[in-house]
Amino acid sequence: MAKSKYEFWLSQGKEKLRLPVLPEKIDIGGAMQNESVKVSGLGELTFIEEPGAREISFASFFPKKYTPLCEYRSIPNPENAINTIMKWRNKKEPIRLIVTGTKINFNCSLEAFDYSEGDGAVGDRDFSLQLKEYKTASPRKIKVQKPVQKKRPAKAASRTWKVKKGDTLWAIAGKEYGNNLQWRKIWNANKDMMIKRDRRNIRMPGHWIYPGQVLKIPA
Repeated sequence: MAKSKYEFWLSQGKEKLRLPVLPEKIDIGGAMQNESVKVSGLGELTFIEEPGAREISFASFFPKKYTPLCEYRSIPNPENAINTIMKWRNKKEPIRLIVTGTKINFNCSLEAFDYSEGDGAVGDRDFSLQLKEYKTASPRKIKVQKPVQKKRPAKAASRTWKVKKGDTLWAIAGKEYGNNLQWRKIWNANKDMMIKRDRRNIRMPGHWIYPGQVLKIPA
């Protein structure tokens, strides 16, 4: 008897189980996860979403002894095969289903596993499996823009003015700022030095300045 090109494999981690007898059919379904919403004045609207997880179901049997129906000779003991699947189910971890010659190769959750005494030879075990495609959710990556640090404007360096004979703060302000009334800025920046030089500046601010003095001219 010619063997099929299809092989049914179940695995979890490093453990693998190949079905010795191919199922007569395999049912694959998966409803679209569409959502319908009734909107006043517009009737029913349908929003088409991503397809739902595929559901796979099939039935076969584990033979006690090799027969021409088997796909290979070193078939597993029926009880051992059942115990393996039960162990996988109890771990509550996904099972990978691979059917060679098809596009079926994905992780599944084990939704149902039923088995019973087979209708054939003594020791055979009939079984049915219902699986559902297992999809993991990956966190969405959000690109976070680092706040741009604004550079503080550099403070303008203070200029200086070397007093010459005949200078006054009024005249200096006019030349430096284009506004004679800004003389008080020069006074406030230099008053300690100017009072120390001549205390008469206490009563007449900025009136007493002397050639050679270096005055700060604030920006």
